[in-house]
Amino acid sequence: MKPRQVALALVFVSCAATLVFANRQSGDEIVEAAPRVRTAVTVSSVDKASAGEIGVAALRPRQALFGRATDGRRNLFEAQAMAAPLPSVAPAQADVPPLPPPAAPNLPFTYIGKKAADGIWEVYLARGQETLVVREQMIIESEYRVESIKPPTLSLVYLPLKQVQTLDIGGAD
Repeated sequence: MKPRQVALALVFVSCAATLVFANRQSGDEIVEAAPRVRTAVTVSSVDKASAGEIGVAALRPRQALFGRATDGRRNLFEAQAMAAPLPSVAPAQADVPPLPPPAAPNLPFTYIGKKAADGIWEVYLARGQETLVVREQMIIESEYRVESIKPPTLSLVYLPLKQVQTLDIGGAD
């Protein structure tokens, strides 16, 4: 037998011996539940006020709460102003400049190297642990398109905003 099986057999035998030879005389006795006796307690209104109990306000009529509907319908989701609107900081006749257009995020690529073969440039870029080999008009994960590779720059287009970004790749060696 394996040592594990021997250990489990010893544990089983010790549990069985405990059940057989254990003292079954318990000092605790079983007690049955006694029926609950209800007592009538009357408290006067003076006692309630002194005990600090809160009273219930009278009900208000439905028309006072919701108003009367003229055509039988009521807009349940109408706007309800809880507070007065905040005053504007700018004067009424002031020209407020428009918000600047959204900008493309910084390029997530790091330049590693480049190679020219038969007049076609390949650029090696890194993004995190990933290495990319890109050529002109190549799309990178539906976010960037390589517009042109003309050393010393690589032009990329950020597709969601159609903004051109450049990356320095060094001169043509």
